[in-house]
Amino acid sequence: MTHTSKTFAAALLKPALLGIALLSTTACVHDQIANPVSGEVVNRNAVTMVRLAHMIQAEDDGTDTPSAAVAANLHAFLASVDAGYGDIVMIDSGASPARTAAIAKMIKARGLVYGGEAPLGETPAIGDIALYVERYVVTTPNCGVWPNEPTNNTRNNASSYYGCANTANLGLMVADPRDLVAGRNGGNSTGAAVAAIYSPKAKAKGPAVTVSFADMPVTTGAGSTGGGAGGGDAAPTGK
Repeated sequence: MTHTSKTFAAALLKPALLGIALLSTTACVHDQIANPVSGEVVNRNAVTMVRLAHMIQAEDDGTDTPSAAVAANLHAFLASVDAGYGDIVMIDSGASPARTAAIAKMIKARGLVYGGEAPLGETPAIGDIALYVERYVVTTPNCGVWPNEPTNNTRNNASSYYGCANTANLGLMVADPRDLVAGRNGGNSTGAAVAAIYSPKAKAKGPAVTVSFADMPVTTGAGSTGGGAGGGDAAPTGK
């Protein structure tokens, strides 16, 4: 091989090697959004709706007014399940409307949200009332374990555990897990509370002042003045 042919071959080889090097450095670059690899479990908050039941028996004497024992049992149950913010209390009644209304009044008196009547379970016996506390419970993901990727992640996509801590913190901070499912409207929920403690007072007004122009001097043109008690009529001005 002559010197000229060797030079020509070297000139062709350099661009080829450069192209291979560029391909190797760009093999992991892609323009797709990073997502968990297919086959991995995405970590998210699990929200479950539960109903806690309590049976209110009919009165022994058949009256509609709840007895002290019935009231005590109802309050003890609500306290045992820590009924409060985010809970909705509903009843399935086999009793008279008057007794149903009396139980509903007791629920509202505790500051709980009363959801009305609904057939949610087995039909209660005549005179009995089935009470249900409905709430949503959130179970956060376990973010403390980072196992090896179960699939061949050739695209450098984010692991399914990426952002897991933020997701778990959101589940722990939310006051009502129901909001993670349905959300809320954008209305101002604090307006009534603010109005109850704050009412702007009108500014105090000073004594009324009356101004009279009856006794004030009137300028008539050439510097002469006329008062209310003397002087002639003002000379008319002409064009």
